Amino acid sequence: MVDYGRLADRARALQKGGDNLRSPQADPRELYEKVKTLVLEEVQKANAELGKRKMALIDRVLSPSYKGRLCLSIGTTLLCNVDYTAAAEGCRITASICGPPNGAEISRKQFLAVNESPKLQSLERLGTIPWEMGSTPQRIAVDIVSGLLAGEFV
Repeated sequence: MVDYGRLADRARALQKGGDNLRSPQADPRELYEKVKTLVLEEVQKANAELGKRKMALIDRVLSPSYKGRLCLSIGTTLLCNVDYTAAAEGCRITASICGPPNGAEISRKQFLAVNESPKLQSLERLGTIPWEMGSTPQRIAVDIVSGLLAGEFV
């Protein structure tokens, strides 16, 4: 069933004051570096839980052929590549998971990274944020690590 009250609150937040919901854009590389840092922090939190359960940990794969790209693996089963492209609307981050049986791509998800702003955070509490508005680096980091643990992006 549709909750029209919640949708009305969301619409009001979108229309309120005519202000731009995004703060000024940062350099796409700067946003990507922030996402990488936050992903590594989330990996540490996930590894603490995986270690308690005596499971394979998430490791960072350092390879010269992956220049600038963040690569994570869980044991020898899954590999997650995170890369970015500068786009007119912000920093487009693509995460893809590859794995067995033949190392083919299992799942892929694109994110639009934007600077954090109070209005964006208030909309995030109300529900999902439209693609055009983007996601905060923290939310992207959580989605990437949880997708890797689940074996696919939702």
